[in-house]
Formats: sequence, structure tokens, C-alpha cells
Amino acid sequence: MLLRIVNQENSLFPILKEDLQLKALSHKEQKLIKILDFAEIEKNLTVVSITNTPKDREEIARAFIAKSVYNIQTTRDLIDRLKNDRTLRILCGWRYKSNIPSESKFSRVFKELSVLQIAAKTHERFVKEYLEHTIFFYNATDATKIPLRVKPVKAKKEPIPKNKRGRPKKGETPFSKKPTILQQQRTMTTTKEMLSLVSTKCGVGVKQNSKGNREVWIGGKLHISAVDGDIPITAFYSGANIHDSSVALPLMNETSQRVSYLYDLQDAGYDSNNIRDFSKKLNHRPLIDINPKNSTELKEKIELKLEEQKKFEMLNLTQSSDTHHYNQRSMVERVNKYLKEDFGCNTIYYQEATKVASVLAFGILCVCIHQSLKLLT
Repeated sequence: MLLRIVNQENSLFPILKEDLQLKALSHKEQKLIKILDFAEIEKNLTVVSITNTPKDREEIARAFIAKSVYNIQTTRDLIDRLKNDRTLRILCGWRYKSNIPSESKFSRVFKELSVLQIAAKTHERFVKEYLEHTIFFYNATDATKIPLRVKPVKAKKEPIPKNKRGRPKKGETPFSKKPTILQQQRTMTTTKEMLSLVSTKCGVGVKQNSKGNREVWIGGKLHISAVDGDIPITAFYSGANIHDSSVALPLMNETSQRVSYLYDLQDAGYDSNNIRDFSKKLNHRPLIDINPKNSTELKEKIELKLEEQKKFEMLNLTQSSDTHHYNQRSMVERVNKYLKEDFGCNTIYYQEATKVASVLAFGILCVCIHQSLKLLT
């Protein structure tokens, strides 16, 4: 990877400056060239046609990477930028303004790219090619809200059979509660099986923010696993009504298959023995915050720990190593910030779950490559 970066800066950039007749490449242009070069999204665009091969597929795929890098929110703004910015247009693959397709064609091609999951496949291939043999310390997991302008899908409530009051009769078996998604995932082995239980339909999400206030939104959630250097390794999209812990096992399972790491860092929303046992099964050490729920004993223990930490900080004494390790969980929060504020995922105007997931996947791909290069250089 380092050799490739050196070749880009010493050979590719001077050649591009001469060909494009520029005094210097801007920071954004250099960033886009590096991401396009490492992504190699063209390798995943295998379109087979009997008669006429579809045009502009590679160019449009590169344009959607540029949309994330330049933090452009809509396709219409992207087309306007391509028509006015000659350097960006040539980097994406079009020589003249007249060659740029219409907005409707951009929309049709993006739907194809979303169904084929081109961005997610490119992200997975980059991780396996460049990061597979790297050993990371931490894997932090968290979910971020994705508000959408869509009506939530009303879930049909199945009638829950109730047991009769009192002691059951001889030979009568009482009804058992339906197992949760997390309990069902324990017996599964593949990530695909685990995700089959997770709905991607638009729902209503309720979450408590860092200030303790309750937030309600309509849309979905993006569940991210990020390792050292703020590098997102795995990301899955779900409906807003899906609990964070329901996607914890597939995230850990997929991330451990792609890279090697030591610690699983998660907040109180993932407080479950099922998640801890699964992490240990994968030869990792789980560090998960305790959720007191309605237990007064747990609340008192947490308050005591916080008081001890404050005393240790005042006296400049060394704290528990677990506290230091758990504080590294902020890396996944920074990934959420990069994704929304710097890589075009702040406001999403698409409606279908596949398209929304594809927009987020293009952002995750760009963040992953950018942070990997930043960590190296």
C-alpha cells in the first residue's frame, strides 16, 4: 500500500497535471484520485449482455464515489458539478459535457448498483486485500440513526397466546415466550443466516442520546464495526425499530472473518451474556458497559465506580486497564461523524432500503480507504 501511494504522488500526479494542464491538484482531487485508485470499483462491474453492452456503468460508479468524497447530497447537484468541473468530469471518465448521462439514467444505473451491492463488495475486497494480515487491538461497535422521508411500515402484531391464571392442569404444557432475535442467532453459524432475522423496512426508532434526552426518528439504522485508526470494517443497514444488540453477533462474526483483533468494545445497549459468550467463542475479550435497567443495586455499583474513577484522576493514579481500553470506543463515534459530515450521508433522499444501504455503503467505502491511507502516511 505504501509503495502504491509513493507511485501515485511521484508518478501519477505529475502526469495528470500535465495532461489536464493544471498548476496543481487540489486536496480534494488528490483524495479522490487515491480513493478511486485503491477502490478499483470497475473490477466488480461485470455486466453480461447478448447484444449491446450497457454504457457509462464504470463512469457512473466512479461518479458516485466522487459524490461521497465531495460531500454532495443529491444526484442533481452531482451532475451540475460534473458539467462545471472539468477535472472531476475527466477523473470520472467523461471528456465532454455532452457525454454526461441524464438524471434518469443515473437513477436507473444506481438502482442496478444497489441491487448488485457493488459498493459493499468493493469495500469487502479492499479490506481483504490490504488489511487482512494486520492485527488490530480494538473493534468498536455502535449504531447511528438514519432519518428518511418515508412513512414507517406498520408491523403486524401476532396474537400472543396467554397462559391461564393459576397452576396448570395435569398434562397441560404452558405456552413459552417467543425467543428474541439475539437468542435465535446463537445457534446460527453464518452471517447471512443471522441477518435474515433483521428487518430493513422503514420503522420508528427511539434512542437515548449522550445527554440523556429521548430521540425519536423515522427511517433506519447503520450498524458499524470500526477498528484502530477509525477504519470501518463491517457495516449493516436495518430498520430503525431494530435493537442495536440484534445486529451485534453478525457484526462480530463478519469482522472477525475479515481481520484479526483482540478486544470487543460496546456500550450499555449491548449488555447481554449472549454477546459476551459469542465474543469469547471468537477468542476475543469483550468490554461491554453495564446497563442498570431498573436494578437499584447495579445503579449504586456504577455510581461507586464513577466516584472511584474521579478520585483516581484527581490523584493522578493509574486506573484499571479496562477503563483505558474501553475509552477507545470513541473511534466508532468518529466514523459516524466522518460519514455524515464529510462523506455525503447527512441527508438521504432515497426511499427503498437497497438504495439507502447503497448510499451508506459508498460512504463507508470512502471512509475506510481514506482512514487506511491516513493511518499509513
